[in-house]
Amino acid sequence: MRAVPNRDTPSPAAPEVSAAMSEPAKGNENKGRSNLTLRLLTAAVTVPLILYSLFLPPRWLFPGMVITVCALGAYELFAMALPQHAVARAWGIASSLLVCLVAGGILGPGWIGPTFVLVICGGLLVTLIRVEPMAGAAARAAWSIAGPAYIGGLFGVITLLFRQRHGGEWCVLAMLYAFWSDTAGYFVGRSFGKHKLYVAVSPNKTIEGSIGGILGALLGSMIAHFWFLPSLGFVAAVLLAIVAAIAGQLGDLCESLIKRSTGVKDSGTLLPGHGGILDRVDALLFTNAAVYLYVTWLGG
Repeated sequence: MRAVPNRDTPSPAAPEVSAAMSEPAKGNENKGRSNLTLRLLTAAVTVPLILYSLFLPPRWLFPGMVITVCALGAYELFAMALPQHAVARAWGIASSLLVCLVAGGILGPGWIGPTFVLVICGGLLVTLIRVEPMAGAAARAAWSIAGPAYIGGLFGVITLLFRQRHGGEWCVLAMLYAFWSDTAGYFVGRSFGKHKLYVAVSPNKTIEGSIGGILGALLGSMIAHFWFLPSLGFVAAVLLAIVAAIAGQLGDLCESLIKRSTGVKDSGTLLPGHGGILDRVDALLFTNAAVYLYVTWLGG
């Protein structure tokens, strides 16, 4: 009689298979820790510089940094959207800077009309320089107009917020909303995330992480209320944190949509652990806009 193998006893190869299966998980865990370390090191360098530019002279330093970052962000955006059209990329970067200068109030109101004409007409005309492939010409024209509005306009609003009364404090609040929400969402999502938020756009984001991000923004808002922005009332601090956190997460999803549609993982490699400039400020552009609207419409 032939012996029947015991199915409850693992074969000699089973430990090797198990070990092989566990290696990707360990690799991902180590990669996540390394990425977090790089993020902290990057923050340790950039945060003191940002705070210095917000509260200490010269007053042109922070707007100058915003313009520089705007140029880098525009370069990343048009490298993703128009990778084979150098002239259109150059136009997109230049027009984004022009919109940033106008939206930020650095150039006077007399520039608003000419900028509007230049961005729209120039964006359409530059598409005629190289029309092939014809199937994507309309999309290239749209990017040449919408890209400067997205990048230049929202970066310009950062400078506008800085120019408000207590502008440095308001800018810090917008950054707390963006970065603390992102950090809290990351850790809560890793620890408790089970329900996907928007798989088609960002498969790793979860509803639990989104809620954690709102809680992180609420913590930042309470710090502002009790410490450096007492004019921000308690109820206003709570409501603004919720609105800004949701706006920031939507901004993050918008940039993720652009990356997925253009087939790239990160917008760039400039910031270790973060990716590109847009990967780091995608939420900030929207949280800053929410804070700016609060300050201007409701008096701050």
